[in-house]
Amino acid sequence: MKQFNVLNWDFNQDKLTYYDVLPYLRNCYKEQVKNAKKKSVQKSKELSEHYKVPETLKEFKEFIKNKAMYQYWGRCEYEMILHGWPVQKNDYKLDIYEQIMMNIDIISEILYNEFNKK
Repeated sequence: MKQFNVLNWDFNQDKLTYYDVLPYLRNCYKEQVKNAKKKSVQKSKELSEHYKVPETLKEFKEFIKNKAMYQYWGRCEYEMILHGWPVQKNDYKLDIYEQIMMNIDIISEILYNEFNKK
């Protein structure tokens, strides 16, 4: 299984760590497949669109964007403040969601290839 690491500040240990985002996204995909098989979901068109399993690369990108936003966007445990060295005036808040969005093409290709192998 491939990895895709992003930077994360572990506030419990007060240090920079690498965080692999693919296990979470793989679990989301498997859960999506499981939910799509439920008969009650099949009856409602609106619900079936929500639980639709991504099949194309474009659908994988949208799926990853939605799941990553839910999990990583705007949560302080996945954010860190960056600044240059030596320290100057400007700081920049970077979160895991932004790092995923910077690499959405690569991440979606990895997952698309993993789940569409026959």
